Amino acid sequence: MIRGYEEQFKGKIVKQIQGLLCRINSIKLSQKVSRYYLVDLSLCLQAGALLGALHLSSTILELTIREMVIKLTTDALPKTNNNRNIEKELEDKRHLGFSKLVEILESEGFFDSKDAELSLQFYKDVRIPLHHGLPRRFVSNHDDFLFDFHEKIFGGTYHTTMHDFERVIEEKSLSLIETAIGIIERNQKLNARNHGVERDAE
Repeated sequence: MIRGYEEQFKGKIVKQIQGLLCRINSIKLSQKVSRYYLVDLSLCLQAGALLGALHLSSTILELTIREMVIKLTTDALPKTNNNRNIEKELEDKRHLGFSKLVEILESEGFFDSKDAELSLQFYKDVRIPLHHGLPRRFVSNHDDFLFDFHEKIFGGTYHTTMHDFERVIEEKSLSLIETAIGIIERNQKLNARNHGVERDAE
């Protein structure tokens, strides 16, 4: 039987999870694939599955940025050309990676410049190592002291243990998830304010 987060954790972690669940519930992404990911993110948090929740949050950030580019492109097309499959075209353009998509949104005023930089850092430090199964890179990105200490004292190359990985996940994952959710929240508000973009659920 899976134990809920309130049984697994205490104090600050419980409050962080509760806060995240409220914020996730307030994000309006209905009728989009990212909404399905958000539902699963909530389920992971409720179950205290922090690694799964962090993995999903990094995917959601990338997916919402792709959805924003698709909407921006679709809205710019003349009505006579509305039969194009922009999503497929975007997927086929392999050179348009995450950094380029963020650059497009920022240049068009659909993305805050500070959040653009933060998104690229998040992608590099979280999304890539988790998605590609690179635990040493993930741990070193978030706990340099561990590696520096080991190599100075013992020499040689440090090998990541499950305990090291679990500790970093428990200590850092919720704040990293908050970062991803915060980027999404702020740029939804930016678009609604500056471009008159309707919230999807309305």
